Amino acid sequence: MFEDVIIEQNPHWDGKLYEQGVERSCFPKLLEYLATEMIISVIGVRRAGKSTILKQVINHLILEKKVNAKNILFMNLEHPYFSSYSKEVGYLEKIYEDFIKIAHPEGKIYILLDEVQFFNKWPVFVKSHYEQKNIQFIVTGSNSALLSIDLITLLSGRTLRLEVFPLSFQEIAQSKNIDVSNPLQLSKHKPELRELLDQFLKYGGFPGVILNLIPTVAYDILNAYAKTILYQDVAPRLQIRKSIELERLFVYLISNIGKPFSYSNLSALFDLTDKVIKEYIGAFADSYLLFELEMFDFSLKKQIRNQKKVYSIDTGQVNAVAFHFTENLGRLLENFVFLELRRAGLEIYYYKTQNNLEVDFLAKRNMKLALVQVALNMRNPETLAREQKALFQGLTELKLNHGVILTQDDEDELVDGDTKITVMPAYKFFSLSSDKKIELLQLN
Repeated sequence: MFEDVIIEQNPHWDGKLYEQGVERSCFPKLLEYLATEMIISVIGVRRAGKSTILKQVINHLILEKKVNAKNILFMNLEHPYFSSYSKEVGYLEKIYEDFIKIAHPEGKIYILLDEVQFFNKWPVFVKSHYEQKNIQFIVTGSNSALLSIDLITLLSGRTLRLEVFPLSFQEIAQSKNIDVSNPLQLSKHKPELRELLDQFLKYGGFPGVILNLIPTVAYDILNAYAKTILYQDVAPRLQIRKSIELERLFVYLISNIGKPFSYSNLSALFDLTDKVIKEYIGAFADSYLLFELEMFDFSLKKQIRNQKKVYSIDTGQVNAVAFHFTENLGRLLENFVFLELRRAGLEIYYYKTQNNLEVDFLAKRNMKLALVQVALNMRNPETLAREQKALFQGLTELKLNHGVILTQDDEDELVDGDTKITVMPAYKFFSLSSDKKIELLQLN
């Protein structure tokens, strides 16, 4: 029944390995997870490279672990062929039966299911075979809420979760053979890295755009990505037939990244209830289009009631979709910093001092806090005074002795008594590993 599509999707059975692509910083963690008996869920926005990561896993299993190629089944469940079968979980069982019949695997089996959320009740199938203990599953998905609900319901305690984002600055620099972990190389390649940062701010990090950049069509591609997610993922999940309000809200939010808003203000602007606004924004977040940021407060009630902010999954998508007439590099750099903090696995908020001065980000890890300010440059005396005043005030209130300001080019150290602020070019910060970022922020 499914023999042809199974064979088509598994060319490694005939000895054809996959193009390796860019080495992702999350890949070593995935290999650590692979050494367990757990189900691995790889979650992230569409077109971020999840399918490529699965194919890198296949290469690793065949080349490094010497696994028989026919013991590895890869299935892209978003394939149009499966659309008429996706309502019945029994067809997943039929795919498995056809695989056994064709490949005749012996020993441990690896089943990699790409975009698994396209099949209803998929955890039922995974759970039934996982319990046989001779099959390891890796599943990918583009909707964090749906996968989380499914995983918690039937697979609780059996899964390890890995988030995948579009390419990071560090990943794309390494793909150009720039060793950003080496300070000498970092200094030597400063012009290329600065140019790369400008390119990232403009076009973002989606692999299909940035690795084969064609500036004249890049924004068309990024716009298409956003609309695909809106109309194929978000709208059906919310059961919306007329999606115009959904798209208008999305365009408004992505046009105002980093700016405070409240549900009630958006409710009045779009003539929708607070509840609907909250539900729509939650759906954007679940599909990794936008991330909602709360203002930090030691009182959870106040934190929930305070104004929110949003940031985009990709700066290129901001430029492609947002309604604006001038490029706001400061906001784009701020968005990029947010993504780097998120990649590092930190809890992120924004912070307001008692006298209403704003610090762009408060990063939290366990019980430790750090403040990060973002400024395009510090050469304007008014900018310098404003940014350092807010940051020094925030550090004093939170009883911290070190903060960070990230800029396009400036590098400095500001001291006030026992309190120090490190001013650092963003490209240097982005070049650090997650562990090094955490160390710089004194969150280790």
